[in-house]
Order: sequence, then C-alpha cells, then structure tokens
Amino acid sequence: MSTVSSDVCRGPLLRAIQIEARNAEVYNSLAQLFVGYEDSVTAIFSELAAEERRHGMELEKLYRERFGAVPSPGEEPKEVIEAPDLEDPEALVFDSMTVEQALKAGLRAEQMARQFYSRESSRTSDAELRKVYRELGEFENAHVRLLNDRLAEKGRAGASNAR
Repeated sequence: MSTVSSDVCRGPLLRAIQIEARNAEVYNSLAQLFVGYEDSVTAIFSELAAEERRHGMELEKLYRERFGAVPSPGEEPKEVIEAPDLEDPEALVFDSMTVEQALKAGLRAEQMARQFYSRESSRTSDAELRKVYRELGEFENAHVRLLNDRLAEKGRAGASNAR
C-alpha cells in the first residue's frame, strides 16, 4: 500500500471505529432507560451495544494489521453516518417500547451506515480507499442481516402465538 493512499485510508477506518464506540454508548444508554420497565427491550439494546463493541474491536484489529497502533480517539465525527433513532420518542417518556421497535431502530442505523459506505465507495477514485469503504459496508451489511433475521424470528414467534 502506498503511503499517500495509506494515509487516505486511515481516516475513514478511524471514523468507523469512533462511530461504533459512540453507538455502543448510545445503545447502553437506551438499555438503561428501560431497566425495570421493559426487560426484553433492555436486553435488545444491551445486545446491540455489545455487537457495536465487537464490530469496533474487529475494525481496530483491521486498523492495527494495516497501519499499526490505533491512535487515541480524536474529535467526535460531525456527520451522522450510523445513529440509532427512535421512530416514537414517546416510548422514552412512557417506557413503552417493544422489542420490534428496538430492533427496527438498530436496523435503520445499520442501513444508514451501509448506504453511506456504498455511496462513498462509488464516489472515490482511490482503489484502496474504495476497498476500505466496501469492507466497512460489508460489516454493516452483516449487521443488517442479523437484525432482519431477529425481526423475522420475532414475526414468526408472534404468528405462532397468535394461532
């Protein structure tokens, strides 16, 4: 990998690491909001936080393999690439979120990230940077599949209970 291209690739990878760490904190905060009210929602948000931490560790490993030690986090990314967003913020007021709503919030965040990395991959002319964006998109695609699977499981379980 050339030095110039290498320097160009570091930034997006570091930003992705920061985003995973931030999202783990957001999911932990959401989990804490539902402790004692909706234990199944607390469990989903805790699971999503753990998944974001695992994803961050995988990205840190990838960074170390390519560039060496991961530098201390810098400034928080300004753009919103991947952020859990609740469709119904009243759920926070009334502590009434369902597991499906929690999974859908995570799914929307992962889809946003996947779209961002896909868009950036198609915009760059640097082949190595394109490869990094594609890899980041593949990470997010794995999260999308996981959350879609979980939603499908919930749908099947709900259909079985309705019979």
